[in-house]
Amino acid sequence: MNVDAPRWEQLRAPSANEAIINGTQFYLDKRPSATHTYYATQFIESQDRLMVVASPGISGALFPPAPPNFAYTGSARSFSFNLATGDWDDPDHVAPYPGQGDFTACLCVKHPVTDDLYYSRNYAEGWYRWTAATRRWDRLSSASRSPWYCGAAIDPVRNRMLTVGGYSPTAPQVLSLEGVNLGVRFGGLGAEALTVSGYPAVVYDDVLDRFLCLFNGPDGRIKLLSVHPQTWEVSKIELQGSEPMARPNGLLNAPQYVPELRGVVLTNSYTGNALFLRTSL
Repeated sequence: MNVDAPRWEQLRAPSANEAIINGTQFYLDKRPSATHTYYATQFIESQDRLMVVASPGISGALFPPAPPNFAYTGSARSFSFNLATGDWDDPDHVAPYPGQGDFTACLCVKHPVTDDLYYSRNYAEGWYRWTAATRRWDRLSSASRSPWYCGAAIDPVRNRMLTVGGYSPTAPQVLSLEGVNLGVRFGGLGAEALTVSGYPAVVYDDVLDRFLCLFNGPDGRIKLLSVHPQTWEVSKIELQGSEPMARPNGLLNAPQYVPELRGVVLTNSYTGNALFLRTSL
């Protein structure tokens, strides 16, 4: 994205058809199975790796069954793609997630300075941190939600997290890194403006020092609101031009803040252009 003419590049060819099997996290070639990712895609900058956190594989009658005693079933392992080698790491490169619960659209958010991941499944027993430096999981508290289905981002200056959205319209919350609800009151447009569903997204803009919240509006356009990380004032950002068309199936982790470009990149269609919004000069 930081070149004059951005273009797509395939980093690795797909697995061969004969390697594809049903109901496992990895294929016979030990590359990850296709999966629903929701909020689970995270880039670990310090390791130059893309991670897909603890997600199951495909399930369907069209695919052959796994061999007996195949090791890579369930949903505990994470997928890790090494950009330096242009290939997926071994299935055991990332320690298996030790907790329970439903992975679907569960809370998964990265600390933008430490690269640590904070993770809590739906209908589960706890709040976990994956530490990038050690690739280790630790349970920090019993915090959870039934279910999450929210976008989230971390303010690394104050070490607080904003969550927006839910399975049904849910009020925003501010949480500590241990999952404790800090009970803040939202000003400006108020919490009502962020009481949404439909897989919204949240990013933190370190130049503006604001949370940016994106979600599909009732008019079929993507809405953008900012939240001040100290006063918690919710306000609308005035855009030049028209708002982008709504992204089918929600925003999820599609919007990404790019510090080098001082703005947000979004691809809201498989066949459409990548969009860019500069948020500061």
